[in-house]
Amino acid sequence: MKNVFPQRVVISALSLLIAVGSPIAPVGAVAMEDAEQEKESVGTTLREAETGFRVLPYLQSPTSTSMTINWVSELDEPSTITVKGPGIDTVKTYMSDPSYMDLMEYTDKELEQELIYDSGNGIFESIPQGSWLEANSNYKHSVDIDELEPNSTYHYTVKQGTESHSSSFKTYPESEEWDELTLIAFSDTETEPYGALEHREWELHTTNPYVEGSEERPGMDSLFNQKHGNKTRNGMPLVRYPLDQQTALNENLAHIQAANPDALLIAGDLAQGSGYQPAWDEFWRHFAGDFTNLASSTPLLPALGNWETYASINGGYGNDEDRSPAVISRNKYHEYFDTPGDANNPQYKDSYYRTDIGPVTLLTLDSTNGIPDESTKTETYTGKIYGEDDSILDESVWAEQGVDGDPYMTTDTQGEFTAESYNNAYTEVFEGTTPDDSDLPNFNPGTEQYKWAEEQLKDAREEGQIILVQFHHAPYSSGVHGAPPNHELADNQSGVAMRVYTPLFEAYEVAVVISGHDEMFERSWVDLNDDGSGFHSYDVGVAADGLRGEKMIEDENGNFVPQNYNTYTEWAATRDEPELWTTNENGVKHLIDGGLHYGHLQMDFEETAWGAELTLSPVYIFPILDDNYDLIHTERRVYDDVQKISFNKNGKVIQKGKSDACENAEEKPGKRVGACK
Repeated sequence: MKNVFPQRVVISALSLLIAVGSPIAPVGAVAMEDAEQEKESVGTTLREAETGFRVLPYLQSPTSTSMTINWVSELDEPSTITVKGPGIDTVKTYMSDPSYMDLMEYTDKELEQELIYDSGNGIFESIPQGSWLEANSNYKHSVDIDELEPNSTYHYTVKQGTESHSSSFKTYPESEEWDELTLIAFSDTETEPYGALEHREWELHTTNPYVEGSEERPGMDSLFNQKHGNKTRNGMPLVRYPLDQQTALNENLAHIQAANPDALLIAGDLAQGSGYQPAWDEFWRHFAGDFTNLASSTPLLPALGNWETYASINGGYGNDEDRSPAVISRNKYHEYFDTPGDANNPQYKDSYYRTDIGPVTLLTLDSTNGIPDESTKTETYTGKIYGEDDSILDESVWAEQGVDGDPYMTTDTQGEFTAESYNNAYTEVFEGTTPDDSDLPNFNPGTEQYKWAEEQLKDAREEGQIILVQFHHAPYSSGVHGAPPNHELADNQSGVAMRVYTPLFEAYEVAVVISGHDEMFERSWVDLNDDGSGFHSYDVGVAADGLRGEKMIEDENGNFVPQNYNTYTEWAATRDEPELWTTNENGVKHLIDGGLHYGHLQMDFEETAWGAELTLSPVYIFPILDDNYDLIHTERRVYDDVQKISFNKNGKVIQKGKSDACENAEEKPGKRVGACK
């Protein structure tokens, strides 16, 4: 947390052509000679490691009686943490035992990287070379605080070298003793230093773009385009979003912090390439560093995404001869995060785990690899190729009958590498290991993860818990990743294979499935047997990266129309929230409401006389701009798709219209019973 980016540099396209091959000079520098001198003086020189925090304390593995607190320093310094609160007579003091994080050292490519952003409007921007880098030293500290009391607030102070940081946390209530809880979920933060420059594409629906009476978006000759740039999507040149990714995430987190949630779920793609250290540096600036200290008081509950197996400029997913970039990427994630994991399969580390939050059980799964392996690149498919929508599938028989029951089934979520190639690379990265020691679990029936998930679902249902599940690859999506690899309009990283869990989710009455990946805000309703008991499946990939909508295809007339693969969809922001633009008294066109924006899903649980009620609010962060299209502030707004779910005392969803749904409702002071009358 030592470094905040210096001011960005703006140059014209002509200047870029003149200076091609050279770094972009700092603000105020105009001559090529100055730029070359800057390259020599900045180059790959890093500052020396300093005392104090590189990453502020952040909360992990929360329970009703314990909490894990992690932080990162740059020096191997002694450190202490003191905790006080209920059940502690005065103060409890703990010492940390720092461990060096060798995977986090910068690579030569990271030290030499330059960042230049093309907004599409003839203006290029850059950040002075290397200004986003920190010292090349990371020591992890991790302390388990246990023997705490449920539903209690504790205050702590970490002293690291000459610096100290104070915050507080609250343990979770027991399942029988709670009043209300708030969980917030989003996905695809995909942090990187380039995000301080880039304004992402801002998709507009091709068939339902505006409300009646709306003006059109500002065009290519507008001040909006001059300020924020443009990008063509689905055959339409469109202005980019008015917030860069760094600002967008800061604004999103500010509203999340104001809601004071009991946990923040991040359903994958945390960093823009987990094997790219500057992306993690940027992540922690947002969550436990220069921008916010949210994670010091709110536990982070992350899931692995495809970007957690990607090394960006350090080799991407690797190649057939060397998959070590993918291995290093996943294991950087494991180094930062500590979860309960699977006690019977510790080799999988933090890939999947269970969290109990009072009456709520959250299962976090790893959707990053399935078997048999599939790939559009090698034309390797489990099921037959087809061109219809997903109504042709019968995922209810996948687990037991496979392709014999459904010839169109799919089994994998990524076609970049095989499980075998990853496992072999694991032994190269970690000497003395075998492929059986690999941290990569598969998710299909018969695998350890699948068996673990079924056991946890069964246990949570027997305990009367409300069940949520999160993983990265959205199984039901209308986006670009919607169709599986064996579809005529295939995607090589589709989440359709995760539908193999749908029968389990229905059998054990999962209420909500949370995913991301498609970087759109969408809700699907899944009820395979049409008995009225199903689950909501969300894509919440609107944290701070892409702003995409439905996958569009060209029809016979050359028009872009929705592919309509996902027949379970009920709501999507680009499709169902058309934009409203008007010109104000100063002659400046402004967005009044509607459209796709960054945001999150807020889940508010309230104890009721009959059990509990969950309110699902799709929150979007609306930018208020001045007449120069500069940000004034953002407003928290809620899309018109709020869902409410009632649960009985056994954590089961109360179906609408059931005459016996509220037979066990009790009149209690302050508890609502209206829904049962």
